[in-house]
Amino acid sequence: MSPDDHALLAFAAKWSPFGGGDEYILPEFGLTPAIFYQRVLDLVTNTPTNDVDFATRNRLQKFCALELSRTRSGNRPVPQQA
Repeated sequence: MSPDDHALLAFAAKWSPFGGGDEYILPEFGLTPAIFYQRVLDLVTNTPTNDVDFATRNRLQKFCALELSRTRSGNRPVPQQA
């Protein structure tokens, strides 16, 4: 995996528990969230097991698939104010 691939995975792993950090994806990577999630999904689906541990791979596969389905359907959750 390239350094860029590692950066995508690290970002996704860090932000997925908090809803993904969509507002930071474009400034950080120059990608729309949909492209970002598709690339991360491709990485966790096609990388050797020793590059991404099983639990992280599983969590990111589910999270990215969910985010992509929301993006495609236009059904993005509205952020709640604290």
